[in-house]
Amino acid sequence: MTEAASIIYTLGPEGTFSDEAARLAFSSDHPIRYTRTFQEAVLSVSQEPGSVGVVPVENSVAGTIAPIQDALVSDHLCVIGEVIVPVRYSLLLQGAPEAASTCFAHPQAYEQTSQFLAKHLPQARCVFSDSNVDSGVRFLAALEEPGFQGAAVVPTSFAEKHPAHVFREGIQDYSNNTTRFLVVRRMAAEESFDFSRNKTSIFVELHEDRSGLLYELLSTFKRHGINLCRLESRPSKTIPWAYVFYMDFYNTTGVEACLESLLQSQFRIRVLGSYDQMS
Repeated sequence: MTEAASIIYTLGPEGTFSDEAARLAFSSDHPIRYTRTFQEAVLSVSQEPGSVGVVPVENSVAGTIAPIQDALVSDHLCVIGEVIVPVRYSLLLQGAPEAASTCFAHPQAYEQTSQFLAKHLPQARCVFSDSNVDSGVRFLAALEEPGFQGAAVVPTSFAEKHPAHVFREGIQDYSNNTTRFLVVRRMAAEESFDFSRNKTSIFVELHEDRSGLLYELLSTFKRHGINLCRLESRPSKTIPWAYVFYMDFYNTTGVEACLESLLQSQFRIRVLGSYDQMS
């Protein structure tokens, strides 16, 4: 990591996928402060100069984590790196699967294992937890309750520490499940961007609503030979049924000319960061 950080905020506790991403991005001598939610992590970064956050923005199966994507704009954050983390889940179980009445899971873990859970735990009521590790902690605590029959979706690394309760490993619905994490800090007042990095993220608003605007937007990138790797629309939050766009693209020598062309047209753009992948 090229930028110094006084402290790193990420979803805790230790052992979450977010924690793994943070440790991949930074050396071990960087202090990590764990938060209970992703939103708490980005809010802390926006309020504390010199700090950074490591937060998930996109999953290869479940798609975009909308609150984090929106926070890049609303909390004035700058993307300074990305980390790709393979996601593997295991199921901890007490009792027979068909008798399980409770399954502890983080909302995103539940979404990414929903097919497996529907098939193997048909009677279980999902109890959402603050993190994947918290799911495991709550399961272990529930073992002290007389007659408890239930389960928990946990990271495979957590399950390996409790082999006696592992029902199945690799329960994610898709074997190639991967999460993309962003490393973010507070945006500087006069931020400059290095377009020699691998990738750039931008936020686009439209001045008007008329036929052909999206075509014009995409044509600008084609004209400058820039390959988009992500395009997503989101509600604008200010005008009902109006939309904004989040775009990622690979940097080339034509990026600055492309952005200048967009600024001269009917688009408002904000660069959210230019960055490399870290591992």
